[in-house]
Amino acid sequence: MGDILRRLETLAGWDRRSPRQKLHRSKPRIRAVPVCHGAANRVSFAANGRRAWTIAFAAVMLGFYLDMRFVATSRTAFVYFPILLILFAVKYLNRRRAIYFLLFAAAVEFGVLLSSPYLRDRVERTVQDYKVDRDTSVSVERGIDTAASTSNGLRLAYWRLSIRSISEAPFFGHGTGSTLELFTREAEGKSGEWGNIIRNPHNQTLYVAIQWGMLGCLVLYAMWYFHLQLFRGSLLASWIGLVIVVQNFISSLFNSHLFDFHEGWVYVLGVGVAGGVVARAQHLSGAEQAWNKQA
Repeated sequence: MGDILRRLETLAGWDRRSPRQKLHRSKPRIRAVPVCHGAANRVSFAANGRRAWTIAFAAVMLGFYLDMRFVATSRTAFVYFPILLILFAVKYLNRRRAIYFLLFAAAVEFGVLLSSPYLRDRVERTVQDYKVDRDTSVSVERGIDTAASTSNGLRLAYWRLSIRSISEAPFFGHGTGSTLELFTREAEGKSGEWGNIIRNPHNQTLYVAIQWGMLGCLVLYAMWYFHLQLFRGSLLASWIGLVIVVQNFISSLFNSHLFDFHEGWVYVLGVGVAGGVVARAQHLSGAEQAWNKQA
């Protein structure tokens, strides 16, 4: 798949390597191509006059976008998708075009919101869940299990419980696996959704802090920081890696995706493959510069 990435870079005009560098090949694997990756390719193909590739990537982007907005979407996507659009505009467009692009994207999102009953229902349910949680959170804290349970209400309850637990051991946490014990103890004597036993507080930072405290959070945010630094370049693989890291960081505010099976492996494979391609390109570029200086 690394060869495919490099061929796409060449078609899009992103391959900055010399012919000697192109002789070196690797075979990494990657399975997910996000919508914003397609957008970056489309801009490059259009700039290089490749109409067929531009139309093909535009069609793929449109299919992914319609699926997210009319078939199946998550409330987390409402947060990270606009941020990814802003990131794309800042990275690839000048100021005037970025403003026009973001205004157009906002108009499209508003039009989709009006035309998609599914999307409207998700937004309205989110607001309704918050109001229900605001009215019933006091009853839950007092142990009254007749309080209404909603998706957002449960998440907020998990966050409040997690913060109380973290305050008891803020520096080194309660130890690996302590989240299950915490939520099992909290669910005792309750029924319905409030009585479910879970181990996931639906926030990556809280999940780490409960078990390993501030020390674990330091390691977590250092990982995200160094991954972002790795993907600052202009290669196609750099853009793919940047999208994966930013999307994971934002979605981890509302979920524990690094510890979830599918999302965690997508991050591992995506960052691993893209990072390997970028690191190899940096190594070859440094070796070529050193060879030129010696020559």
